[in-house]
Amino acid sequence: MNALLRLCLAALLVSPTTHAASTARPVAQVNGIDIPRAAFDAEVTRLQSTGMAVDAATSNAVRHRLIARELLWQKVRASGMCDASGVCDDTSRDALIEAYVNRHVPVVEVSEQAIRARYDDIVSRLGQREFRFSVIGMNDPDALRALAKRIAAGADFAREARTHSHFASTSKGGELGWHSFPEPVIDGRTNGVPIRIAQALAGMQPGQVSPPLKADEGWAVVRLDAVRPTLMPDYATVRETLRSLLAAQAREAQLRELIVDLLRHARITVSD
Repeated sequence: MNALLRLCLAALLVSPTTHAASTARPVAQVNGIDIPRAAFDAEVTRLQSTGMAVDAATSNAVRHRLIARELLWQKVRASGMCDASGVCDDTSRDALIEAYVNRHVPVVEVSEQAIRARYDDIVSRLGQREFRFSVIGMNDPDALRALAKRIAAGADFAREARTHSHFASTSKGGELGWHSFPEPVIDGRTNGVPIRIAQALAGMQPGQVSPPLKADEGWAVVRLDAVRPTLMPDYATVRETLRSLLAAQAREAQLRELIVDLLRHARITVSD
């Protein structure tokens, strides 16, 4: 299955129409077909195994992906594709859905002008320096202050992050890799780095740990791991990568439109 379809439909470990014996209430019903809770639970478990914290928004997204996948599967069955291939069962589900999507969502050709515009936009968002840093996030500011004191006294930052942080970088000991943004720091021009964290990084030295900072989600302490001059990407080097990215984004948008159209004509009931 191609990367686009994996991204948008998230092929699941348990098929939504598997008729396994279960007394659990289905998570949804699509045109009279139940989506078993076992399918939902399997995908949640898969996400959690990657270190992702599954909150209400993530759970809702999982449910939407299951509904979208069931809608596409029903269209496959109604299209006659199963008769053409001679099979229409769960083992062929992913391949047939991919074939259906490929038939209705064509490959997008990206212009050189669009590629150059994306390159220029990326470069405009970079500063003269880039920072590699790690972060620990907590909801309780008092608990975070106590944690910051332990780190100042010699506690291992990565170990504290793995134990206490609620950010997605927990499994990496809080490390977020390299980021660059223009300086002086201006809100809305931080290239995805929260403004207070970017402001702190701009004034820190490698190895330094910030005091507790108010973050978008609770509170955070940041450690600046390293600083280097920004490695500006050469257009010729990144051109093909940008072309592929833009083509995938355009095709993903078309896939969303296809699914939205299917949703408009579907009977869907979602369980609490």
